[in-house]
Amino acid sequence: MRTRLFLALLILLLNAACSRPPKITQAPAKSAADVTLRLAQNLEQKHRILDSRQSYESAISQYRSFGDVPGELSALAGLARLAFQEHDEATYQEHHQRMVYLTEHAASSYNYILMLLDLYRLQHEGDYAAIEVAARDSYDFPVNIRIQILSYRLQAESYLRPGFSGNTYRDLARLVPRYRRSLKSDFTADPSVLSSALYAMAYHQYLLQDYSVANAHIDEVVALDLLHENFIGLGYAHWLRGMIHEANSDRRQALMDYIRAKNIFSHFGYEDMVSKIDLALVRLEGVE
Repeated sequence: MRTRLFLALLILLLNAACSRPPKITQAPAKSAADVTLRLAQNLEQKHRILDSRQSYESAISQYRSFGDVPGELSALAGLARLAFQEHDEATYQEHHQRMVYLTEHAASSYNYILMLLDLYRLQHEGDYAAIEVAARDSYDFPVNIRIQILSYRLQAESYLRPGFSGNTYRDLARLVPRYRRSLKSDFTADPSVLSSALYAMAYHQYLLQDYSVANAHIDEVVALDLLHENFIGLGYAHWLRGMIHEANSDRRQALMDYIRAKNIFSHFGYEDMVSKIDLALVRLEGVE
C-alpha cells in the first residue's frame, strides 16, 4: 500500500516538475478591455442604451490606460452609434471627429472602423448611392470587417438595382461559411455580423425571386438572432421572411411572421415598421 502511495506521489511530483504554466499570449488588461467592449456591443444590440454607454466609456478608459488606439476607436464608434440613435448630433460629431483624428494620426491602418460608422449612418439615412461609393472592400481587411462592408454594399445594390446580381453577393457568399465556422471557436466572433450578411443575401435573393434560397438564408438569420438575443434584427428577419412567404403565396406563414415582427417592433417603439406591417396585414387579411 505504501509503495503504491509513494509511486503515485512520485508521478505527481514529476508531472508538476515537467509541466509549465500556461503561456500568456495577451496582456490581461487587453483581454479585460476586449470583454468590456463586447459587453457594450451586446447591450447596444439589446437596446439597453444607458448600460451600453457606460460600458463603452469604461472600455475607452481601459484601452487608453495601455495606449490601444484601435480598441478606443471601436468603443468610440459604439458611443457615436448610440448618439445617432438618440438624435444627439453634437455628441455624434464629437465622437466622429475624435475618431477622424485618431485614424489620421495614430491608427491609419484601422480606417475601416471609421468607414463602418459612416456606412451605419448612411444606411439609416437611406443614402444607398453614397453607400456604394463609401463601401470599399479590401483583401487587407479582417474577414469580419470585409463581411460587414460587403453586407452594406449588397443591401445598397439591392435597393438601387433590384434584381441585379453582381460580384458583391458572390464575394459575400464565399466569406460567410468561413465566418460561420469561426463562431464555433472564436469567442470574439460576432454572430450579428453573420446574421446581417445572411439578411442582405436573403433580401437580394428575394428580389431575384429565388424564394427557396432567400428563405434558407432568412431561416438562419431568425435562428441566430433569437439565440443571441438580437431582437431588433429578429424583428427585421420576421418581416423579410413574411415578405418572402407572401411572394411565394404562403399566406398562413406570412401572417405568422408579420405578426411576430409587429410584436417585436411595437415593444421597441419602431412605429414606422409597425405601420409597414399593418399595411401588409390588411393586404393579407383581405385574401382568402
